Amino acid sequence: MKVPYEAMVDKKKRPLSPASPPMISSAREALLSWHLLHGRHDLPWRKKFDPYGVLISEFMLQQTTVTTVTPRYHGWMRRFPSIHDLASASESEVLSAWEGLGYYSRARRLHLVANLIVKKHSGRVPNEESDLLALPGIGAYTAAAIRAFAHDQPAIVLDTNIIRVLARWGNILNPIDTLRGKVAIGMIAGSFFPTSQSRSFASALMDLGATVCVAGKPDCDACPLSTTCCAVDPEKLPKKSPRSVTTKLVEHRAFFQKGNRLFLEQSQGPRWPGLWILPELGKRDSKGRPLAEITYPITRFRVTMKIHRAVGNIPSGLKGFSHGELASLPMPSPFRKAWGHDTNWLSLRNQET
Repeated sequence: MKVPYEAMVDKKKRPLSPASPPMISSAREALLSWHLLHGRHDLPWRKKFDPYGVLISEFMLQQTTVTTVTPRYHGWMRRFPSIHDLASASESEVLSAWEGLGYYSRARRLHLVANLIVKKHSGRVPNEESDLLALPGIGAYTAAAIRAFAHDQPAIVLDTNIIRVLARWGNILNPIDTLRGKVAIGMIAGSFFPTSQSRSFASALMDLGATVCVAGKPDCDACPLSTTCCAVDPEKLPKKSPRSVTTKLVEHRAFFQKGNRLFLEQSQGPRWPGLWILPELGKRDSKGRPLAEITYPITRFRVTMKIHRAVGNIPSGLKGFSHGELASLPMPSPFRKAWGHDTNWLSLRNQET
């Protein structure tokens, strides 16, 4: 479906046309000059734009903020300094290193990708789109980001920040998660991104969206694109379709302790497969009030997890771990948070022998 470009912009301001080379040229020049002075050049994966480092950062940054990723990226690179180190690691080591980033399926796919790159590409991250798309967990965006950042190949990179900048710059009034909105963004991006310097333009647009053209109220006075921007009311852009309703859930988990050992089960999925978790309380008897309550989001749910000290025999399917073993055990963040902050869990440390 090809939608006329003029139908996508607000006629109260001058329409932005992909065929306006002078305006686009002016915007590009202003953007790159701004980025030279104000870009986030200190991000660790941008130090050398090493292809392996870019690959790791792109997987980590999916649905996770730069602030959360940065320290974990440093830890990851110390633990797995090369793609060969990652490929030869066990799944348990990978999941443990991924802890705190959530969505553990990304870690498993990244581990598989590393193995495939070692076997099929001699350990070199591919630069061809078809080769990248053939790898698990790599879609159109990630392939474009790797091509641009790791190899400086021609690619149109469209992450959340870049889409916000372009939606405002072109004053796109259609929700960006609809067909018409996606077509509009694609047309603007296709005109804005040149056939060279993809790394520089992707970095500049991304940083502009992260620091100036931010969600909510942008700092238009500091924006290098302000003289060419068509936005009438930038605070209301980009538009999105109505969100689905968040559902609240309550789950009850059993806390089995014997001596200095906490007993856990290895999740078989669908959530947290392979990670160690507290078993569901089910019909087991519990003692007293909950030891802890932890609330966490997962997809469209907001879950309150209540942890109860269980009584009776420890089920045969559970395995006991000491405090020292728990520290390096792959465990979902909500469980780690409960273990790290609740005094009843901390008592395990005092019993360590």
